[in-house]
Amino acid sequence: MSSRPELKICDTLEGAEDEGRRIKRREKNRVAAQKSRKRQTQRADQLHQACEHLEQRNRKLRQEVDSLSEEQRLLSEALRSHEPFCLIMHCSFSSNSSSLQGDSIVALSH
Repeated sequence: MSSRPELKICDTLEGAEDEGRRIKRREKNRVAAQKSRKRQTQRADQLHQACEHLEQRNRKLRQEVDSLSEEQRLLSEALRSHEPFCLIMHCSFSSNSSSLQGDSIVALSH
């Protein structure tokens, strides 16, 4: 009968050690979960900031496209209104290089 009380003491010690390991493991798991949630939140914040930055850049680029399209429209309109009066477009170019140079000068001064 003396072996029975010793067995209970050993079981009790082992049970206490197991409980201590479980508590340590749960604490370690809790800390790891907190770190994981913190990293996930930081990543979401970074993505949100990047998204806002890209949306702002997209708005600026769209404004630039609109501005350049308007400039192109105005320049095309100016060119169309100029075409009937343009001497260079109505001249025939000769294969002579001196004539081409003269035409280039006219085009530059035009």
